[in-house]
Amino acid sequence: MKQQSGSKRLSTFARYVVSYMLVLLLALSALFLYMYVYMNREVRAQVISNGINRLSRIAYQHEGYLDNMLNTAEQIGLSPYLQPFSYRDEPWRAYELMQQLVPYTVSNDFSDQMYLCFASDDYLYSSSSMMTLDMFSALMHYEHVSGAELMRLIRQPGGLCVLPAQKVASSLLGSDQYDMTTFIIPLGMSQKSERGSMLFLLRQNTYQQLFSDAIAMNANTCILHDGAILASSGELPLSAEELTSLLAGNEATMQREFVSGGVPYTLLALGNRSWGMQYVMLMPSSELTGNVWHSMGGVLMMIAALAVAGSVLSYLLARRNIRPIREISSLLPQDESRGDEWSSIQTGIQELSRRNSDLTRRLESSLPMQRHDFVLRFMKGRFDSRELAVAAATSVRLDIDKPYYGMVLCPEQEQNDQPFTMQEEPLNRVTGVTVCSVEMAAMNNFLYVVFADTEQGLHDVANALHQICIERYGHACVAMSNAHQNFTHAPACYLEAATAYDNRFVMDDSRVLEYSFVSVNLRDILPQARKITDGINQALVLNNRALLSGKLDELLAFLKHSSMTPFAFRLIYNDVIHTLLREHAANVADSSDMKDMYDIFSLSGCQSVDDLDELLRRLCDAILQAEKPVPTEETGGIEEVAAYIREHYADPELSISAIAEAFGVSTARLSLSFKERNRVSPNEYLAILRVERSKQLLTETELSIKEIAVNVGYYDASSFIRRFKQITGVTPLQYRRSKEDTNHGNDA
Repeated sequence: MKQQSGSKRLSTFARYVVSYMLVLLLALSALFLYMYVYMNREVRAQVISNGINRLSRIAYQHEGYLDNMLNTAEQIGLSPYLQPFSYRDEPWRAYELMQQLVPYTVSNDFSDQMYLCFASDDYLYSSSSMMTLDMFSALMHYEHVSGAELMRLIRQPGGLCVLPAQKVASSLLGSDQYDMTTFIIPLGMSQKSERGSMLFLLRQNTYQQLFSDAIAMNANTCILHDGAILASSGELPLSAEELTSLLAGNEATMQREFVSGGVPYTLLALGNRSWGMQYVMLMPSSELTGNVWHSMGGVLMMIAALAVAGSVLSYLLARRNIRPIREISSLLPQDESRGDEWSSIQTGIQELSRRNSDLTRRLESSLPMQRHDFVLRFMKGRFDSRELAVAAATSVRLDIDKPYYGMVLCPEQEQNDQPFTMQEEPLNRVTGVTVCSVEMAAMNNFLYVVFADTEQGLHDVANALHQICIERYGHACVAMSNAHQNFTHAPACYLEAATAYDNRFVMDDSRVLEYSFVSVNLRDILPQARKITDGINQALVLNNRALLSGKLDELLAFLKHSSMTPFAFRLIYNDVIHTLLREHAANVADSSDMKDMYDIFSLSGCQSVDDLDELLRRLCDAILQAEKPVPTEETGGIEEVAAYIREHYADPELSISAIAEAFGVSTARLSLSFKERNRVSPNEYLAILRVERSKQLLTETELSIKEIAVNVGYYDASSFIRRFKQITGVTPLQYRRSKEDTNHGNDA
């Protein structure tokens, strides 16, 4: 059995290894194919470019030699010192002519032999010998040119005449035959004179030296003139006629592929050259392929290295991934009939799916309880965004993603201890709404949270509930809030419904009690209360309990001297507490305790301003005590920076760069660490200190605004006034007058 279990593990491990190796093989194959295509294109382009360059170099050198021969014939034909003569009439001039040909022979290093023939003479002259034309034609045996034809061409060349490479036997050349190329050039050809001609004989080894670069490339190179092969580096796979047909229409540079004798070739040609010369290079395609594979050597070595590394990595990954498979398989009941570990896991997944279906059916039965929990959490404002609320509602199969929502309260009746459902008349006729209900046992009423596509949908649900209560119990007390859109305002929405419900004894219950019927004027009170809230925030940021206590006392005194109902106090405190929770809950180690300390029910249970003040003080104390711990190695330094700012805040030269220089750190590091510890930057901390000190001077002294600005570290009053208003919402003068009015009111 152990051997069978080991084979199963090996089978699963082998699957992983084979899978990874296949992926590696595909990746390396794709890499190889890409590199081959790339290298084939690049190497081919490079080889062709090199071939064209070599042809250009051959053409340049050959045309240079040809120009040298033409220049020699031109100079001799135009020289006043080399005048035509007849040897029979003036034999003594022959020696002078031979002496004059010596420098031309020496400078002409391209041709093997050079002869001069005057039109009025029957002799050929060189720098070392002379002979008659008849003797020369008798001694020179050309393979394809007869002696008479050779004499005619020498006598009347009619322009540049080229005898392509052919076998030539002559005692003048030695005992062997040579492949020779012959050039016959008229004297003074540019002047179209008929003074005579020059004869240049070139051996093929001269051209072989010219073709040496092409020979190194394993390419056949040849020069064509008037459809004949002037010279070639070796045996060509094509005849002169076939080459001429391939080059038909060639004007400059040509590249063409062709097959000869079953062997593919690449043809490179340069045409339209001087004197009608064409330079051709024939390269076997196998040569290009060989260059490609030679260039691929490094790539193949790299791919081989990647293959080895990939194989090792595949083995290690397979070992790593097989471990959790084996752990999961070991947790399942051992059953040999299941096959290998994969089969065991698949069987286990099927079993888990079956159990999950059973669990789903059980959860269906607990869906009302989950919806009850969702309604309570929504009403307490536990969702920080619409998206979170919608996601939570979707998990309990509620569609609340609608533009409007509101809350409706109905009293609990002895005849009915369950909320009404949407299947009852006339609720079932209301469309475009989603209604969630919960029993408020402590308050003896039912709460309905209504989500609707329109505001009218909220009123339709409230009116339907009112109608049901009238029909069943003969009386009804149905209260509803205003329509809301922001889900984070759910606690205020509940307070509105509770306020309308609290006014049921002084209002007519013949219709739905709407919050809009309750007259609470908070337009002038809320802005002032929010200014005080900003001061509370600043005290929390400064971690100053004395300042915090003063701000709370200021808020309490303000509310006690304002004529408001208990609901107005609750609404203001709800706004203050909600703001503190939103801005400070993220900065403490565990914000869940604060959220549990405050909910909408504890707020609605407060019956006096003192009760509300006690709730707010406990919350602020929790914020101060629950701050996230800061690393001890940075806390001391940041505290020293804060103390330094408190000591030097009145210095107008104090800035973050000056503070950073004083403590030997960068401004970026100082700002980041300080803000992480105190939740405000050093500049903001300095501004808050200066404003708090200026408030004290505004209320306790009669200094002018400009004098106070100088005392708290500002160069001019305008900067001070702008900063003061930015933090407090009022100018320094308005703040002083408001404090004076408050003191007069307290005295009265």
